[in-house]
Amino acid sequence: MIPNIISNPKRASRVERLMNELKAQGISEYKMWPSIEISNKPRRTGISRAHKQIVEWALIEQLPEVCIWEDDIKFHSPEGWEYYLENRPSVPFDLYLGGVYRGEIEPDGKIERFTGMHCYIISERFYTTFLGVNEELDIDGAMSGLGDFYCCNPFACVQWDGWSDNCQGMMDYSHLLKGRKIFGLNA
Repeated sequence: MIPNIISNPKRASRVERLMNELKAQGISEYKMWPSIEISNKPRRTGISRAHKQIVEWALIEQLPEVCIWEDDIKFHSPEGWEYYLENRPSVPFDLYLGGVYRGEIEPDGKIERFTGMHCYIISERFYTTFLGVNEELDIDGAMSGLGDFYCCNPFACVQWDGWSDNCQGMMDYSHLLKGRKIFGLNA
């Protein structure tokens, strides 16, 4: 499985950090996709469309599933990517998330509501539903209650602190990770 990565090429430091993450994970095969900015729409619309462009491509290509990353992904272990893939649910799922910031995770990894789409695998059975979510809402919140979602726990990855397109400001995610286990950090 290769990651399909949403990235803004205008942010050289973020791209450089992403390349370091790929190298550290031993990933040489990946596909880059442009971030999308729409001046007359809420920023959420561009973020949603950036994710949807990949899902639409997967639908057209008839891929059984596709993995999507955002370019601010952060692994705390050189085995993080392998750990994520090895711990995918054994039951059918719509989304399998690498880590989240909000949401209660059940012992089997199931999660109903969540925030955090920096790394996920989406199943073809969910493509059409995903493509139909309201682009005026945060894409993760818009999917609440629409599918079978699972989260890798301990988390395989999180996001680097820094500029957030969604929040339009600098973000420190540490307060959202209190009490969470992260592979390679505290798990």
